[in-house]
Amino acid sequence: MRLYKPQELTERTGDIMLLYGDTGVGKSVTAIQTCPDPIVYIMTEGRDVTKILKAANRPDVKIAFGFYTTWDDMMACVCDMDNFAGAKSIVIDSLSHIMTAGLGAEIEDESFESLDKKKGIDKPLTMRTKMSLEGYGALAGQMMRFTNALAKLSQQGLTVVCLARTEQNPKFNRALAGAPALKGREYAKDMPGYFDFIGYVEQRIEDGKVQYPPLVSFESDGSYMCKWNGLMPEGGVYKRILNIERILKASHGE
Repeated sequence: MRLYKPQELTERTGDIMLLYGDTGVGKSVTAIQTCPDPIVYIMTEGRDVTKILKAANRPDVKIAFGFYTTWDDMMACVCDMDNFAGAKSIVIDSLSHIMTAGLGAEIEDESFESLDKKKGIDKPLTMRTKMSLEGYGALAGQMMRFTNALAKLSQQGLTVVCLARTEQNPKFNRALAGAPALKGREYAKDMPGYFDFIGYVEQRIEDGKVQYPPLVSFESDGSYMCKWNGLMPEGGVYKRILNIERILKASHGE
């Protein structure tokens, strides 16, 4: 084990952030607008990234896109530092989609195929989309592996930003009015331990019109999941205009 001096840690350590909010609030566009570039943008949803790029209106941005195909391919990508050589930021869009339509669907298919080999299935459509307790455990374990890989990338000085949708009164904590929409309980309930920052993104309305970028809060009254790590800027971090680069600089006292 190598021991690092404080100045070496400053040079090496980045941040890992989770931003969540309703669909269409502006998370993806603002991430491209305000993340330090060059950016590696990993799209897990079947959306047209050219529309997001046009909306971001950052013509000089240095960005490369990767697209989710399988879970094994995703893990191989994030575990290979060479894929991010020269990059300053990584965006994962989104964790919600990975856990439902990506990894979650692959686990459900694996369980279905295993059951089908053992015995005939009376309700194939139901069983193909039914997650067992074993499946939820596998989902949580794989997501922990994924988040650990992202954390290692952040430790090399990269800014890692994960996006997610909002879930009202999540199953893992019904007391919350809103939290990131992530399947299962085991991963979601320990989420604050995985990220340096967790921010709730919401619309910014001025004079009755929706404005962009949206607002973000990293502190709340306890009704929404939030987390802030670092120096607290003057005025706090509640309903501030979302600018990822400026937010991170503020947390480091810049």
